[in-house]
Parts: sequence; C-alpha cells; structure tokens
Amino acid sequence: MRGKGGKTRRTGMKTKTLNHIILMSAWSFTLVVSSFLFLFVGRWIDVRLGTEPAFMLGLFVLAVGLCVGRIYTDYIRTKDELNIRRVRPHHL
Repeated sequence: MRGKGGKTRRTGMKTKTLNHIILMSAWSFTLVVSSFLFLFVGRWIDVRLGTEPAFMLGLFVLAVGLCVGRIYTDYIRTKDELNIRRVRPHHL
C-alpha cells in the first residue's frame, strides 16, 4: 500500500521515527551550548556587579532546567504520536 508521495506506509513510519530520534539527539547539543552560553553570560554579569557566583550559577541552572523541561515535553509528544500510529496505522 502506498501513502502520500509514493512511499509505503512502513517506509513513511520509519522515516518519521528516524526524524524523532534525530530531533531528540539534537537536544544534547542544545543543552551543552545553552548551558555554556548562560554560564558565561552569568559570569560576565557577576564580574560587572561583583556578585560572584550568583548569576553564573543561577543562569546555568535556568538553562539546564529549561532544556530538560523541553526535552521532556518533546519526549512525551513523540511517545504519544508513536503510540497513536501503532494503534491506528492506517491514519499516517
């Protein structure tokens, strides 16, 4: 059976699953980059205001918390989409 674009349903599902896996692995890069960015901005603010290490640690924790929260919501959304496809595979 062929779906949109001439792809079989199984191939389309594998492609979407692979796309979700790549998206989740990209979050590790985002976590590292945002953590260092917030860490350095916090350090810069601390040096200017003489409040070391308050802003550095605060912004670092904020960056990690925001990324982990977003990773969790993406994981839940992806899990729900995959479960829906397994229950109703004819609705790709």
